[in-house]
Amino acid sequence: MTTPDRILLIGHGSRDPEAIAEYNDFAHLLSRELAVPVQPCFLEFADPPIVEGLRLCVEAGARRILALPLFLGPAGHQKNDVPAILNWAREKWPDLEIRYGTPLGPQIPLIQVLAQRVQDALERSQTSASPEETALLLVGRGSRDPDSNSDVAKAARLLYEGRPFPWVDCCFYSLATPQVPESLERLLASGVRRVIVLPYLLFTGRIRQRIQEQAQAVQVAHPEAEIVVAHHLGLASGVVQAVAQRYQEALEGRAAMSCDLCKYRVQMTGFEAELGLPQFSDHHHGLRGVGHGHGHSHDHGLAARMAALLPPRYQGGGEVSPEPMGAAGLVFDEEGRVAWDRIWEDFCDLALAGGPPHRGELLEPVDPARCLADPEGYQRVLDEVERGLCMVTGLEVVRSQAPGWIGLACDSQEMAIWLLRAIVVENVFARREGTVLYFPVGPDFTLAGEIKNIVTVVAKTHHYWQEHLQAVQ
Repeated sequence: MTTPDRILLIGHGSRDPEAIAEYNDFAHLLSRELAVPVQPCFLEFADPPIVEGLRLCVEAGARRILALPLFLGPAGHQKNDVPAILNWAREKWPDLEIRYGTPLGPQIPLIQVLAQRVQDALERSQTSASPEETALLLVGRGSRDPDSNSDVAKAARLLYEGRPFPWVDCCFYSLATPQVPESLERLLASGVRRVIVLPYLLFTGRIRQRIQEQAQAVQVAHPEAEIVVAHHLGLASGVVQAVAQRYQEALEGRAAMSCDLCKYRVQMTGFEAELGLPQFSDHHHGLRGVGHGHGHSHDHGLAARMAALLPPRYQGGGEVSPEPMGAAGLVFDEEGRVAWDRIWEDFCDLALAGGPPHRGELLEPVDPARCLADPEGYQRVLDEVERGLCMVTGLEVVRSQAPGWIGLACDSQEMAIWLLRAIVVENVFARREGTVLYFPVGPDFTLAGEIKNIVTVVAKTHHYWQEHLQAVQ
């Protein structure tokens, strides 16, 4: 292809290899459909990052890049983090034209894909329930942004229109309510004989799998009804059509809203009009990939390193507030254990430095005599803290020979030192022995109290180290 245009297809990213493979397959499909080279990239968790994707486009000779956020809704990443890096790129390559598209939103082609997913699920159904006895439950990922969540509700309404199902409801996997189990319980209580669960997700991955698991758990409790989990959106042609529509809008320098139901088109100002305005990136997502020896400004790199020294809440010399921030509630798995890796589905929604209710009261080391006096309680706490730390970091947990401590093995001394500083700022005591960080544990620590506080600060600081700070070091 000799076109000077390149499409920069921006996904959120995943640690699931199957999800990344599906994403890359979609990029190939889109490139064939539009006859334009497509460069996939990711906000976090996977490579290449957005910055590297831009460089690859430039090195391939692109003179115009059409950056398309492959997000179903307009959440904070699409509004803030992606524009931040695009503005950086326009300064770095002033002769390069960059146009920014809008998120997919509840376009009619996507609604048609959902309708096909419903039909496929009905064909797999094992009951004789009629459409009038069937409910549809559209499950969005969930966001702190009500604008993004409202798009899920709109998609559910569009799916309802003109179809024979009396109930088409929506819910969210995490970060917003209602969520899957309570929504299924409510629909089944209304007397329906069958519920079709529709994961409103572009690609597969752990969220898709956990929606399936949640639905299966409710199914076990309600054998009198049938719950069928449909396929996610995936590589359907309607998804390609929806992205192609956003590409055409960006190409023409506008955003358009089209509706097949009412046959009208309205011109409106697109996000590309904001490309020259100051933007901000909440968690260094926009700068992921900047600083790997590609001629960036030394001052910029130094500033980034200095800014990364402490969690963002404390950058700039502000005082530490003694007031606790709002905390996420505990989430339990089907066996009744705390699902530590589900509390913050997107770790970037974990407050920048929000966390332990110990703000103003240090979580201090425990008297070893207390641990020895209650070995059963102490072992219980050790087991739960170890389970939580493993789930949110994937790192090895080290049992200390000295009572009252549990360790986390870091990848390097540099990592251990940074995490130590960041965690102590959070008012949780920590000490370091080489690359191992040790945290206090005691037999009277509770799930919703001290145990949660330790897991919270480790989850947050480890995420920043892994996904953000290494990108600017």
